[in-house]
Amino acid sequence: MYFNDLPSDNMIIAKRQFSQKTTFKDQFEVVWKLTAPYIDINRDKINNKTVGQSMFWRKIGNKEYTSAKNKKYLRKSIEAYTKSIAFAPVGSSELSLAYANRSAVLFKARLYEDCLLDIERALKAGYPDKLKTKLFLRQSLCFKALKPSSHIETGISMASAMQWLPDLKKYNPKYNIIKEYPKMINELKEPREIIRYSPEIKNDNAIIIGASDAIELKKTEGNNQHIVATRDIKCGEFIYISEPFAAILAIELRFTNCWHCCRQTLAGVPCDNCPNIIYCSERCKKKAWNSYHNIECLVLGSLSKSNGIESGKLMAVKVILKAINSAGDFKELKKIIDNNDSDTNKEFIITNGILDVNSIDNFHRIDYLLNTSNDHKFELILFAVWIKH
Repeated sequence: MYFNDLPSDNMIIAKRQFSQKTTFKDQFEVVWKLTAPYIDINRDKINNKTVGQSMFWRKIGNKEYTSAKNKKYLRKSIEAYTKSIAFAPVGSSELSLAYANRSAVLFKARLYEDCLLDIERALKAGYPDKLKTKLFLRQSLCFKALKPSSHIETGISMASAMQWLPDLKKYNPKYNIIKEYPKMINELKEPREIIRYSPEIKNDNAIIIGASDAIELKKTEGNNQHIVATRDIKCGEFIYISEPFAAILAIELRFTNCWHCCRQTLAGVPCDNCPNIIYCSERCKKKAWNSYHNIECLVLGSLSKSNGIESGKLMAVKVILKAINSAGDFKELKKIIDNNDSDTNKEFIITNGILDVNSIDNFHRIDYLLNTSNDHKFELILFAVWIKH
């Protein structure tokens, strides 16, 4: 249930009452009373991971991959398998099967490094013994393609494939690894060339997080902060790189791009608790959980399914949750905001000799529009109340 679904007569009455209130507390109570009777307390139960949903998306991935009806069949099958991975409960056989199936598509796409990641994930998730031989053969071929002159990893994978061959033979007695493997070697293609460019700071700044030693913070006679160069800066040299305080994806991209850094990923890993998003790496997954997703995880499924939800509102959720986690709780966050609002000095704060523009103190000092229309304020509070419910 979202505010677009609320009875129109109730909305009109609530907006009239809202406009007559002068304090935020009274306005909040009006919106709270409006929404309370219509909130489904079981709304988030439908957003749990389930074996059924994982199987559903794996079957769609199988269909896309085997039919190969158009040029996008690889991308579509990868996305379907990613959804299967996202919906699979942790520790379920479905999780291992979905990883293994996606590894097959990544192998077909000649993305061997990503394929190896999914093979390891499938094995770690408890891939069935009777299927391990073929998975280890795929692993061996990936190593062969990536390191043609090295036989160590290839040999280890082949030994593992042979170890599990008796289990495969029990349900597929006609399988002949002696014939199959040379055939697969002959069909092996070179890795797809993927250009991954990441800007970097060569010499870190000791005071400004994300900056190089080519710049430093100075103050004018009027005590205003500004940046100056400490040396000649080469053409193309990066002098400052900073992650945003929060970033948001279009909701339809949440199974193709990392929910934290927004980069496209073909071998994404899911949240362990909800089926709503993926990450490009365990690193982004951990950073997101510690920053905001530990709370966001509880409501994101309902938000993503709500009519009228937009990226701006999802961004607001991320920013608020990250601020709460940074401060510790609501009360501490309010203290920080009140202190910043009462401080006449609006320059960035240096804490323990370090300037971090993404700290909660400094982020709140960035200029933003304070005044807003009554209708817009009503919608914002309605959105906050809906999340709080």
